[in-house]
Amino acid sequence: MARYGSAHARETREKILTAAALAFKADGFNTVGIGRLMGKAGLTHGGFYVHFGSKDALVQEALVRSLEETSSTLLQAAEQTPPYGLGGVIRSYVSRQHRDHAKTEGSCVLPTLAAEVARQTPEVRQAFTATFTRLIEDLTALSRAENSAARRAEVLPLLPGMVGAVMLSCAVSDPELSDAILKTTRESLMRQVIPGNTHDGG
Repeated sequence: MARYGSAHARETREKILTAAALAFKADGFNTVGIGRLMGKAGLTHGGFYVHFGSKDALVQEALVRSLEETSSTLLQAAEQTPPYGLGGVIRSYVSRQHRDHAKTEGSCVLPTLAAEVARQTPEVRQAFTATFTRLIEDLTALSRAENSAARRAEVLPLLPGMVGAVMLSCAVSDPELSDAILKTTRESLMRQVIPGNTHDGG
């Protein structure tokens, strides 16, 4: 019988997590079965329980991983996307690029799955909340407001605004309305973090 080392186990676990994140964003938590998920990862059904104790455990880890990746992506946008800082975050997130690739690898999990998290187990919701709180803290550190309370107050409305805009732009069937949702929300949020800002880069 073949024996596999820890490196193979880590690689297999990563395959499952990657396949899960994509499948959950495409179809939701409840409709994705373990057998189908393992098939997408190119693995057998029975191998799932070598790596995860339950589907809930997988959901929890996939959510945490996806939010951590989102945080990293947004911090990178803050450094690389004009006007930088929170403005760069908004411009990168509330965009046609994000809308058109909302269910692909590396996209934020929030527009497609945030509503479903409310129906998950307390353990899943607790892990989600802890990771989401860290995301808030990461973005709060980018704020230029005068004190910690003002910085947090600036960031808290931004996340629902950004996520909601992408979610609704994906939901509507009218392309012009979809673009308008993104553009007007982006402009409004940009004005909140950069008073007097009138330029929108698309």
